[in-house]
Amino acid sequence: MDTVHKQEYKVRDLTTRSVTLFPSRAQVVRELKDVSLKPGVNEITVIGLTPTVDEHSIKVEGTGLAVISNITVELQSNRDIYEDIYPDSDNDSDETSDEEQILDPNATQEDAGELKQVRQQLVALRDEQTRAKESLASAENRLKILDAYGKHMAEEDGTDIVGSLDKYRSERKKVFHDHMAGVKESRDILLRIEDATKFEARLVAEAAKAQRKAVKAWLKAQKAKQTEQTKKDRRKAEQQKEKARIRTEREKFWPRQCYAVCITLDATSFTPMSSRRNSVSSDLVKVPVVGSDDAVDPSQLTCDLVLSYVTTAAFWSPSYDLQLSTTTNKATLCFDAQLTNKTSETWSNCKIVLSTSQASFSGIADAIPTLAPWRIKLAIRGTVRDNTALLASREELREKESWQAQRKQLPPQQSRNALFGRPQQNAWGASHGWGGQQQQLQQQQLQQQSQQSQQSTAAEVFGAPEEVLRKKAAKSANMMAVASSSFASNARSAFPPPPAPSAPVPGGGPALHASVATSGGLFGVGGGGFGSHASRGGGLFAARPDLADDETEVNVDVEPELDFEESAMEETGLTTTYDLSNSKTLAPRSTASKQRVVRLTLPDVVFSHTVVAKYRPVAYLKARLRNISKMTLLRGPTGLTLDGAFMGRTNLPRCSPGDSFSLSLGVDPAVKVLYPKPEVRRGTTGIFKVENSGVYTRAITLINTRSSTGGGKAIRLLVHDQIPVSEDERLKVEILQPKGLSVGGGGVGAGAPTRDGKEDRDWGTAVASLKKEGEVSWDVSLKAGRGVRLGLEYVVALPGGEHAVQCQDVGKTWTQMHE
Repeated sequence: MDTVHKQEYKVRDLTTRSVTLFPSRAQVVRELKDVSLKPGVNEITVIGLTPTVDEHSIKVEGTGLAVISNITVELQSNRDIYEDIYPDSDNDSDETSDEEQILDPNATQEDAGELKQVRQQLVALRDEQTRAKESLASAENRLKILDAYGKHMAEEDGTDIVGSLDKYRSERKKVFHDHMAGVKESRDILLRIEDATKFEARLVAEAAKAQRKAVKAWLKAQKAKQTEQTKKDRRKAEQQKEKARIRTEREKFWPRQCYAVCITLDATSFTPMSSRRNSVSSDLVKVPVVGSDDAVDPSQLTCDLVLSYVTTAAFWSPSYDLQLSTTTNKATLCFDAQLTNKTSETWSNCKIVLSTSQASFSGIADAIPTLAPWRIKLAIRGTVRDNTALLASREELREKESWQAQRKQLPPQQSRNALFGRPQQNAWGASHGWGGQQQQLQQQQLQQQSQQSQQSTAAEVFGAPEEVLRKKAAKSANMMAVASSSFASNARSAFPPPPAPSAPVPGGGPALHASVATSGGLFGVGGGGFGSHASRGGGLFAARPDLADDETEVNVDVEPELDFEESAMEETGLTTTYDLSNSKTLAPRSTASKQRVVRLTLPDVVFSHTVVAKYRPVAYLKARLRNISKMTLLRGPTGLTLDGAFMGRTNLPRCSPGDSFSLSLGVDPAVKVLYPKPEVRRGTTGIFKVENSGVYTRAITLINTRSSTGGGKAIRLLVHDQIPVSEDERLKVEILQPKGLSVGGGGVGAGAPTRDGKEDRDWGTAVASLKKEGEVSWDVSLKAGRGVRLGLEYVVALPGGEHAVQCQDVGKTWTQMHE
């Protein structure tokens, strides 16, 4: 039996050539360069592939003096040790706390220095004082002895008085001299002791003062030490939290099991074989042509292998940032890509390609449906009439229901808890069955989270069912606040209260979330209401004022702004690819990273207003943009900025090159809308057949509050109102004003100025038209600083004694008809 030469590679050590991200998956291409081969059979095993790999998508190609004879794919337990890959940094040497010994102020050396010398001097003086006292006491005692001797001598007879007195005088003189010397010395010593005592007291006071100062410094040092220690403890706690967060993040992508790919190479035979599993038709190994005279050195047998596979845990989704300018009528659209990698692999320094292809077809296994005959017949008399029988066949309804259910169905995927997570090390608990129960609970929780996250992936952006999109749009409309809150608050106050949410905009997309606004939106100064640019330019559609003859425009040198590198776009059939510039590293993480794809400038932005005063007396602003680029704008979330003020986030619809799309910008507070209650004039006509009638008069007042002196331009408004539609021949409704309106007829002039001044007469134009279902529309062009009153008058006539009520089937609302 031939010896099999085995080699093992870890996938993290392989070079990543490219990663192609699709909306719901990713294709990874890795390289094995200069693989050493030995004559005979060689087994090259690549371990550590992420468990989210589609094992049927693994493919191997290569070049070299060998053929691929077999490929096996096996799901194995992760043999890597977590602590070896991610060493625990908790054992690193921590910052040593300062152990500086701060001297106790109570432990000061009182006998040190000058105080010690003074006290030694005091001791010597007291000794001298004792000697002086002793000398003085000796003199006093001698004087007593001398006096006693003199008395005794006087009592004796025959004593020489003169000699005795001389001797007494001489001795007493000596004693007196010694006594005086002792008194003088005692007095001098006492003075010296008093001076030394005062000096000692002064030194003691100075020492006490120094001690109090030392105590204060000690307490301050202790407090500073405690503060520094507290800071160190906080920093250490934050470091521990960050380590725990990183550890938790890493454990989310630590695979419990990994795929291993075993490639069998035969270096003795050069018959091309297939590298695809269970296939014998694909020739994927390219054998170099070797001349018959050339000899191959067995020690130089090498080959290059390319390993490619598809994973479902990596994808990309579009994201946009749209900046609108009402002064220049231009828009800047930044197209970004959010890259998500939730595998266990890190793709380093590789080429990133974004593709709009779904990389899978939901109906690839379904047969093309065939129309079944739709046969009808007359129903039996007396049966209940089914008005929907001729609208759709039973087969059509059944197929539609099956198709919708199939589109909503998510592809089956394993729970991430079964694929990822650090293994538990509590063997005792596992042996008693507790670990298994806990693991099952964790698997159920993570499976629910995985299903929720899968429903919100980029697959909904590219071809999601209409029902899902409508539900998401309704949900986003409820969560987002109409921008009128921020606009109106800007016009009312420089420091407004938090904006309140309102309903979605009729006829447009979901309302914008206006709870976040920059200083140009909520705190802007001036009457613009749409950011700093509008306020400086004199309103929403303010034009740049021309410079006077004596004025010159100063060009200020502006520092160059930082910009993003854009990607290269290529269209291939029905798929568009974007090659990101330079090499990128895509590591597994819970959040998506953002990469700039392209930046577009869209000119000729059309701003318009829509007013449905009957429901809401406000003017909704809408922008219409045209995609002049060669790329298709995919559906995705969009951050919207108007004149430098951040408005919120909305959804950008899919737009092909050359097509247009509209975005709702919320309520424009600069347009004032008044809609008072109707006026009614009732009357009765007829002699033989009494008929009651009522004339209803309504009026819509529009005022453009922008200043005309600041260069504000006229705005276009589409105003909607309605008259009732009769469902009974005896109930008649006729429109009186505007005159000449008829269903399907041309428009008629309408509108009157709100004031009688000469300047107010030139307010603009308004054309009224009557549509089906009683809808009356005015196409208004209203100049800045002007107002217009749009009148609507109609008569309702009905037989006497009767009254009109609204039908039970109200039908669609204006918003539903224009969706």
